[in-house]
Amino acid sequence: MDYSSWEMKFYEILDTIPIDLASYHPFVIHFALALPLVAILFQWVSLLSPTKGYQNAASMLFLMGAFFVIAAFLSGKASAPDVKPLLSIEGQNHFDTHKELGTYIALFYALLMVIKLISLLVKKDWLRYLTTLMMVMAVLGLLYQVKLGHELVFQYGAGVESYIGNQLQN
Repeated sequence: MDYSSWEMKFYEILDTIPIDLASYHPFVIHFALALPLVAILFQWVSLLSPTKGYQNAASMLFLMGAFFVIAAFLSGKASAPDVKPLLSIEGQNHFDTHKELGTYIALFYALLMVIKLISLLVKKDWLRYLTTLMMVMAVLGLLYQVKLGHELVFQYGAGVESYIGNQLQN
C-alpha cells in the first residue's frame, strides 16, 4: 500500500498513542453527526430569538461536535491500514473517496471552530450569519460523508472483516 510521506508520519504518530483509536470510530461518528445537527437547529433559533441562551447552546454543541468530527477523522485514519486491504478494488476506491472527504471535512470544521470562537468574541451579526451558513455547509458535507461511510460498511463490508478477524485472533 502506497502512502505519502505525511501519511506515513501521521501513522507513526498514531502508533505512539496508547489508545486503539480505530476501535472507537463507529462510536465517535454518531456524536460527530448528532451534535452539529442539533447545533444548527439551535443556531437557527438563536437568529430569531433575542435571548443569548440559544446562541450559547448552539456554540457549545457545535464546538463539541467539531471535536467529535476531528476525533472521527483521527479514528478513521487509524483504522485505514486494517480496513482498506480487506476491501475489493471498488471498495478501496470508495474508501479513498471517504478518506479524502474526511480530511477536507476535518480541516473545514477546524477552520469553522476558529471562526465560531471569533464570532463569539466579536459579536457582529454578519459574522453570526456567516457562521450559520458555514455550519449548514459543514453539516451537508458531513451528511454526504456519513452516506459514503454507510455504503462502505453495508455494501463493501468495511470494518466488519477486520473486526471479525481481530476477534478470532484473541
